[in-house]
Amino acid sequence: MADTSLRRKLTVSAALGLLLVPGCSAEQDLPYAEAIQLSPDTLEGLATRTVAVQVDHSAVSYRYPILGESHPLTTEVRTRMAERQTAFLEELPDHGRPELVQDVELLAASEDVIGVRTSAVTSGVREGGTETSTLWYDSASGEVLPWTSLFRDESALEAAHLAVARVLRDGYQLSAEQLPGLLGKIAQRAEADPDSVSAGASGPEREPDQDTGAEADGTGARDAEAREDADAEAPTPGDADLADPEQAWEAAERWAESPLADLAFSTAGGLAVRMDPADVPNAGRSGEVLLPVEPEEAEEVLSELGYHARGAAVGSNADPGDFPFDGTLTAEGNTLDCERLKCVALTFDDGPGEYTEELLDHLGEYDARATFYVLGSLVGEFPEVVERTHAEGHEMGNHTWKHDDLTTLSADGVAKDLERTDQAVQEVTGEAPPTLRPPYGAMNGTVSDATEHPIILWDVDTMDWQSRDTSAVAEHALSETKQGSVVLFHDIHQSSVDAIPDVLEGLHDQGFHFVTVSEIFGDGLRPGETHTDARVE
Repeated sequence: MADTSLRRKLTVSAALGLLLVPGCSAEQDLPYAEAIQLSPDTLEGLATRTVAVQVDHSAVSYRYPILGESHPLTTEVRTRMAERQTAFLEELPDHGRPELVQDVELLAASEDVIGVRTSAVTSGVREGGTETSTLWYDSASGEVLPWTSLFRDESALEAAHLAVARVLRDGYQLSAEQLPGLLGKIAQRAEADPDSVSAGASGPEREPDQDTGAEADGTGARDAEAREDADAEAPTPGDADLADPEQAWEAAERWAESPLADLAFSTAGGLAVRMDPADVPNAGRSGEVLLPVEPEEAEEVLSELGYHARGAAVGSNADPGDFPFDGTLTAEGNTLDCERLKCVALTFDDGPGEYTEELLDHLGEYDARATFYVLGSLVGEFPEVVERTHAEGHEMGNHTWKHDDLTTLSADGVAKDLERTDQAVQEVTGEAPPTLRPPYGAMNGTVSDATEHPIILWDVDTMDWQSRDTSAVAEHALSETKQGSVVLFHDIHQSSVDAIPDVLEGLHDQGFHFVTVSEIFGDGLRPGETHTDARVE
């Protein structure tokens, strides 16, 4: 139970929240909850990034929040969106121009808890529609958690479902048989066998003529059959510890059909459960169905995290300008989990040069990030190109001062060459290159001992420097690239740059995501160690 100070805060904040919600009225024809959810557009201090690609046969985009460098919630949201995009692209039909738009809203935000709701809207395909999910970040543990973690235990989950079922029965005049999906299964199980309901989770009340004489008139057998059917499909509350992240995620899988998976808090301090109007008889022409679970009932089922989340939601709704975002959380870091995704690192050696800006234009059409292994001697010749490359989110790598074979130098010579190149890049971009690619891939123990850079080679060599054949370069990249590949090109050749549009289109159609070397290896890079790829076998 929440303490009285929390209850007082909710009462005051809820009153303020109600005044802030346009069109909010105490009188509704049907039970309705005002859900607390805020678009990033309304939060001036919150940085977001949108990744969008529009080609002839499809259009995809997703927007995610930037909550600080390599923030776990940013990483999870973006990775899930990228996974959904890959699945969409891999299943494209042979005709039309399907579209996938993914976005995010905030459900709560404080220094303790951040909640988000993601949506994926698909159009132009037979199975189009909207998919949603919610995620919650607990700053105390640093964990990203599912909606189940907001509840005390699985008995509380059952109680919350029965509370929603009562709203539908009382407010929408639905029978137990009319209750949709999991709500109906749980309600019918509770009605058929009240003793099966966990303590504290009361089932929907029976109509008077359904209460007695079950055995005599044969309804006992039907009740037993209904109980057996419901038990076969509805989760049975167990002893899972929903405060444990692993068990909370396992519970979320068991309760995957639950409408509570699309849960928000209401301006009144209760729960707002969103349902598809098509699944709710008697919903009429309602654009959406948001079912209220009253604050008093929510008190009985929320976990400690749930209380914090509710306080964060109601407080942030009452004063959206008081969000814990002050415009300083703009460093993104690595925000894709490439162990779960089809990531590829496109790398370009020996520049910058006269064709590099054309290459940047090609990459921009696919919102692709790449890594450029530059020669320090050329940075000063093309400072605007280097500055643009960095500004557009690409990564700079050290490729020595003037392409000398590092194995021919002493340790001191290697160190001085690399330092000179690092300084040239840092003077233009403000950042030193995080990785090294030795010319020709030539290295030895002297080289690895003399550098603090991780050493990056490649697993896909397009041989573009040799063939100068645009078609051959593109074909090799497309046929050899796997999840986790590092692909080698040279942006000093026009033929190589001309191959990139086909490479981008082909890999994009396969569902790949274009990332930098640092992103594809994540935390796996170590000074002086050599890496060729990040393939996940």
